[in-house]
Amino acid sequence: MRLLPLLACAAVLAAPVAGFCQDIPVVAAPPAATAAATSADASLVVSFPALKAHTGVLQVAVYDSAQAWKGGKAVTSVTVPAAEAAPTVRLDLPAGTYAIRAFHDVDGDGRLGTNPFGLPVEPYGFSNDAKVNMGPPSFEAAAFTVAPGENAQALTLR
Repeated sequence: MRLLPLLACAAVLAAPVAGFCQDIPVVAAPPAATAAATSADASLVVSFPALKAHTGVLQVAVYDSAQAWKGGKAVTSVTVPAAEAAPTVRLDLPAGTYAIRAFHDVDGDGRLGTNPFGLPVEPYGFSNDAKVNMGPPSFEAAAFTVAPGENAQALTLR
């Protein structure tokens, strides 16, 4: 019977994916949110061009190291309404290497919704369009460089 391996695979995938964004705190923020970091010399505009629903909020967390990524210690996090056609988030950061985790909290409950197997039912995504493979991608797969000045990332939530 092939059901048992399928359930085992779902359980392995669900554990790390289901918890990947639950460390992002829910905070009130205006539609064009700005998070300031100490000695910021760069700005990052994160856009979400393909939202399927315009309810709830987008929760976005930015990490600056593999250790922070694994430990859920975001450099900054922000929550913005998903009401706009293509919401954006502007973050002021020091130049460096970062990775982003985000999810669309469609029901606005502050958590990534999951099915009975623990698999996400709300859209989520990572910078660099990093793919999920038996768990969230590594920091290295999602990492990108923020140079002094203006920078942009577009996140596709799936």
